[in-house]
Amino acid sequence: MIEEEEMSGFEKSKLPYVLLLDREGGRAAAYLNNHQLLVPLTSMKLIAFAEANPSLERAWSEEAHHAGGFEGRVLPDWATPEVRQRCVLVWIKRGNASDEYFASIPKK
Repeated sequence: MIEEEEMSGFEKSKLPYVLLLDREGGRAAAYLNNHQLLVPLTSMKLIAFAEANPSLERAWSEEAHHAGGFEGRVLPDWATPEVRQRCVLVWIKRGNASDEYFASIPKK
């Protein structure tokens, strides 16, 4: 039997951490845990995964975005001010998850 190698913290940090989700538009952008934009338009598979495994969900807030020091978080072109009003941020559950769980997180 071949044992799978453990995922390093670095490998885990390169996986999607939070989505800027526009449910009405059926689209999302994915960010890393350092607020860096990973992909401006995710797959529906990642959206479904995040919706099934959320650790936290918050309505988008321009005030929190600016007050929280997130100005460096690049917003995707589709996230106009009008669209952002209906967006939510969905953090993907992590915690003490297994390497198998981390490996199941869609990359984009």
